Amino acid sequence: MKGTVILACDVYDPKTPELCQEWESEETIQNMEKIIQDLGYDVAILSHPSEISSVLSSIPISERKNWIVWNLIEGYHSPNREAYIPALCEYLAVPHTGSSAVVQTLTLDKYKTKVFLKSFGIPTADFWLVDQSGLLPTDHFPLFVKPNGEGSSLGISEKNLIHSEKDWKETTSELLEKYENLLLETYLSGKELTVGVFGNRGKYQVSPIAFVDYPGIVYSDIVKSKESFVESLDFSVPKELSDTLEKYSIKVAELLGSSGYIRLDFKLEKNLPYFLEANATPGFSNIYSTLPLLWEKTGKTYSELLNYCLDLGFEEYQNHNRYQYAKDRNL
Repeated sequence: MKGTVILACDVYDPKTPELCQEWESEETIQNMEKIIQDLGYDVAILSHPSEISSVLSSIPISERKNWIVWNLIEGYHSPNREAYIPALCEYLAVPHTGSSAVVQTLTLDKYKTKVFLKSFGIPTADFWLVDQSGLLPTDHFPLFVKPNGEGSSLGISEKNLIHSEKDWKETTSELLEKYENLLLETYLSGKELTVGVFGNRGKYQVSPIAFVDYPGIVYSDIVKSKESFVESLDFSVPKELSDTLEKYSIKVAELLGSSGYIRLDFKLEKNLPYFLEANATPGFSNIYSTLPLLWEKTGKTYSELLNYCLDLGFEEYQNHNRYQYAKDRNL
């Protein structure tokens, strides 16, 4: 056997979709388990925090380099929720897939990510952070408002498109009951695009770039839900636009310092692309998740994707100095 892969996962429960829309389905977890076993690894599926931390800490120190945790933990509410596994693995000197805790925490905060990237010249629409006061910082309509720290289009419907102060008051009063703060943006009326960036720092490669087609004018939580997933990808992106987005995507990955994989979303206005958000813990279903669909457009298989992501996790463990403290302390 090559080693042991722990699938650390929250498993989607259709009874509580508002809390766990981002979590992977049991079908996806089982499919990943089978494919990773076929790649030559032992696989363990763990989903309880105490179980995960107990298993990781009990791995003999000399064996930890041969284990790897696939980070599928999404949690809910906490701004640190996508960083739980990377931080724990780094502290215990255990390899893991995907980006570090700092990248996970930053990208989960859409506002801070946009502030950071805009300072380096990545184009974004005008944007503001809205807290519990609910004050409208501008009256240049139309605007678009959404939860600042959620993925999978949680909290998004056509009501989030704001045309007046009346729309604003109605929508934000409802959203601020559920979410701590909101991101307000100048509304971009063009098509949405998505792209995957694979690799570790200094060796990034960009997936084919696709328009995201969906019914209606808003990429809502109904479109993105597992029960009614109706988005489609259109790869007929003009070369000039594709070249521009490839350049931006590599720059974003370098600035963030992403590892393994990250999905980036852009939107057009007057045929110019503007950065929307980054997802450092994207879904991995080969049925309804965008990143594997982008990967497979290259002609490579889902199995090759999983194998590549594991290789990148081990490579990061061997080469990145963020693990050095734990390696030294665990000698």
